[in-house]
Parts: sequence; C-alpha cells; structure tokens
Amino acid sequence: MTFRVALTFDAEHPDRPHRIGGTERVLDILDAERIPATFFIQGRWAEAYPPLARSIAERGHLIGNHSFYHARMPLLSPSGLSSDVRAAERAIIAVTGVDPRPWFRCPFGAGSGDPQVLAGIGRLGYREVSWDVEGFDWRPSTRGRGMARRMTRDAIARGDGAVLLFHPWTTATERALPPLIDGLREAGATFVQVDALA
Repeated sequence: MTFRVALTFDAEHPDRPHRIGGTERVLDILDAERIPATFFIQGRWAEAYPPLARSIAERGHLIGNHSFYHARMPLLSPSGLSSDVRAAERAIIAVTGVDPRPWFRCPFGAGSGDPQVLAGIGRLGYREVSWDVEGFDWRPSTRGRGMARRMTRDAIARGDGAVLLFHPWTTATERALPPLIDGLREAGATFVQVDALA
C-alpha cells in the first residue's frame, strides 16, 4: 500500500530563543532524504532571518503564509486580518522572491474552521491548510524518538493525504525526522508538498 504524506513546518516566533543552526539542520535532513516539504513562514520571522527564509525557497520547498504577527485570526477585525496577511505576504515575497498564495496556515490553528476567517483569507487569494498529525515538538518534554513513533503511527492511521505539523527550530523535530521518515517509507509513504493534495 502506498500513501501520500505532506511534511509541513511552521517557521515563526523570531522573538523566542532559537537553537543556532536548528532550522538549517532540518533543511539539511530534508535535502539528504530528498523530501519536498511545505514551510509556512511568519512575516516577522522572514524579516528576522532573511538568508534562512531565502534558503527554504532556494532548496525547492513550497512556501505558504503564516501571518505577520502570529495572532489568533478570529480576534482580528476584517481589516486587521487583511492588513496582517498582506504584511506577511509582502515580507515573504521581499525576502524569498516567492508569492505564498494560495497557501495559508492560521496561527495556533485558530480560525481554521471559522467561516469569517476563511472568507477573509479567501478574499485575499488564500486557502487554509490545517494538519492531521501533530508532534507537539514545541513542548520541552517532547523527545524525538517518542515523537517519531507517535507521528508515524498516527500518519499511517490517517492514511493517504496525511498532513504532519512540525516546528523546525525544536530539538525534538531535528531528532524525530530521520526515524519518522524511515518508518513512513517502510510503511509505503511517499512525501509530497501540500499542493499535491489540493
């Protein structure tokens, strides 16, 4: 049995401490494994790490919009939502040269089922991309091997079209990716970007 899996990464929170080289090592793993992934980039993050954001695009990964301020979309007025999404779009294009439309991920997943939020981003040329499997890699207690086992099991259970959520700056993600990739491949997975699932 073969099934498609999309690895997605939220590049966000430039104001939080980041491990030096963490995201670069994740990109190197994806390169070594020849895996096309999707990165949802926060506008402020792109402005804080322009060479790194540019590298994501140059390595051939699909780029999506992850807002500018990482606010919960349902809390914003229609004009506030538009302003935030457009600001992120401008920052991402300026840094990477790539237009992130039509791919958008709501921060925290907040708004992914909200008709007003979905209509608002739709008017801006976007469609929301949520996830099916999460590793909770941002929790300090999460360990890479355990995360890999759980996510592999849950992705197989979800089946074709599973979208997995990671954060590239966490130690857990860096350690989970190799065993997770191996486990999914052994189960028959092929790796795609989210545009292949549209």
